[in-house]
Amino acid sequence: MLKLHGFAVSNYFNMVRMALDAKGLDYELIQQFPAQTDEWLALSPVGKVPCLETSHGTLSETIVILEYLDEAYPAHPIFPADPFERAQVRQVMHMLKLYIELPARRLFPGVFFGAENAAHTIEEVKPVIERGVTALNALGKFDPYLMGSAPSAADYMFMFSFDLATAVCKQVYDWDLLAAVPEAGTLLTTLNAHPAAQEINAIKQKEMAAFVKMRAGG
Repeated sequence: MLKLHGFAVSNYFNMVRMALDAKGLDYELIQQFPAQTDEWLALSPVGKVPCLETSHGTLSETIVILEYLDEAYPAHPIFPADPFERAQVRQVMHMLKLYIELPARRLFPGVFFGAENAAHTIEEVKPVIERGVTALNALGKFDPYLMGSAPSAADYMFMFSFDLATAVCKQVYDWDLLAAVPEAGTLLTTLNAHPAAQEINAIKQKEMAAFVKMRAGG
């Protein structure tokens, strides 16, 4: 059986969970936080989560894990069959990661963990996310899902990255990302109505307070 290592507050862990559930795969959840122990590095070479344990070995990069799942278990695909459409989904996923999720993550300490963000970081992040928003508006189809009529891996990345970026931008810049991407709110509502998403979000909310306290050193 597949084993997914990670923890419920990790948005990348939740992206993989959504994909596993969407594909109807059996899997075991193993709670694991990022670590640099020899035991964990043997499974995840840089100590990150999520990490997917398979009968052949482990994989520890989210987009790679999602692509592997679709190739190894082709039923209920989360990437299109057409090569160009598949590349479009991958393009949007990389754009979401590089220009929305990762820049917003630089401001997590001041938004979620009780620290203070440096002024130069605040100044640097917004124009990067602005480029990501422009790209999302240009590339997203919202028909009704991000890249077409069926949910894809891009939707699972979107639902667990755009929500966090929205919270960051509202607090730091008083900037409404949902207004900047007019169809984003409807898409998030649609995605979060799925039973798997409701279960994942409920667990995430239950564990959030303890995680924030741990990160803040409480």
